[in-house]
Amino acid sequence: MKKRLGLVLSFFIFLILIANIQAKTIENHQKNVYFFWGIGCPHCENVINSGILEEAAKIENVTIYQLEVYNNQENRKKYAEFADKLGISPYQRGVPLLVIECEKGYSYFIGDTPIINNLKQSLTNCIPQKGIKSEGLSSDNPDAHKLTIWSIIIAAIIDSINPCAFGVLIFLLATMITMASSKRALKYGLIYTFVIFLVYFSAGLGIMKLLTSLSGIIKPIIVSAGILVFIGGIIEIKDFFWYGKGISLRIPISTKPILEKIAKKGTLFAIILLGIIVSLVELPCTGGIYLAILSLMHINKTFGISYLLLYNLIFVLPLVIIVFTMHYGTKTEKISIWVETNKEYMRLAAGIIMLLLSIYLLNSVYNWI
Repeated sequence: MKKRLGLVLSFFIFLILIANIQAKTIENHQKNVYFFWGIGCPHCENVINSGILEEAAKIENVTIYQLEVYNNQENRKKYAEFADKLGISPYQRGVPLLVIECEKGYSYFIGDTPIINNLKQSLTNCIPQKGIKSEGLSSDNPDAHKLTIWSIIIAAIIDSINPCAFGVLIFLLATMITMASSKRALKYGLIYTFVIFLVYFSAGLGIMKLLTSLSGIIKPIIVSAGILVFIGGIIEIKDFFWYGKGISLRIPISTKPILEKIAKKGTLFAIILLGIIVSLVELPCTGGIYLAILSLMHINKTFGISYLLLYNLIFVLPLVIIVFTMHYGTKTEKISIWVETNKEYMRLAAGIIMLLLSIYLLNSVYNWI
């Protein structure tokens, strides 16, 4: 009898030990913390600099996974999977996002303040909960579609074929040929084109830096940019049908005498000054597509110096072609006639691209499609 009783007790003790081992095994795998963040996101840096993740990592049975989403496709995919599983609204998606996986379910916090204030307590009780603080959240949506390099190339090509950019260059080259020689026209034409490239490239860097510094209020900025680009697209398409009637995106007529006066001076300083002034005054013509592309680069985190260089090289390529074409004997009248004949179609193409880009911009905020 004693043996049987001992056997039964031993069996129960064995079961309890197994249950404890299993419970501990489950416990060891129950507290996974997924911290989704992005390079350049100030609210993500607030969480990282607070030291809360290091403190959480010291808690027993807690594993921290830091997943950078702007530059890692797999991490963006994982972000999207969690966001869908947790039912996070597309409008609320952004970084930093922190997900706690416990045996009782999931907790998640969006924004720096909810993460810093709730992480340790949530790991202790493991009760499913959520917290969202919009002002502690980057509005960039990590699972947005990446802006492809082909989108950038196509937009740059359309932007580059713009009558605004051609007119002053043709006049400058004609003036140089009349005053000096085709060789001097080639030299100054290339310098003028290079100055425009530098101004536009520098402007792009400045806009991207500004957008990054204003990440906390980026949504109204993106919406404003989308509306401006949309209006610009409508005006460009209007000019295809009724050019010169009402508002048009072109170099102000009042500046043309000034530009012609500078061009006729024919000095190196005058050409550099001309390139700077033209770059600034022709922004109403060419700035819409550029602004849209820069905004989309920021939203989709596809920005890089190489992309900006590529865009601006394509933008000035037609100017380079015009310079060499005129150097090798093509008359300015021929090019002027071609530009005049096709400017309506150039504006139509620019207008359509601007409308598409504006819809893409606004959709990145409101997720209509």
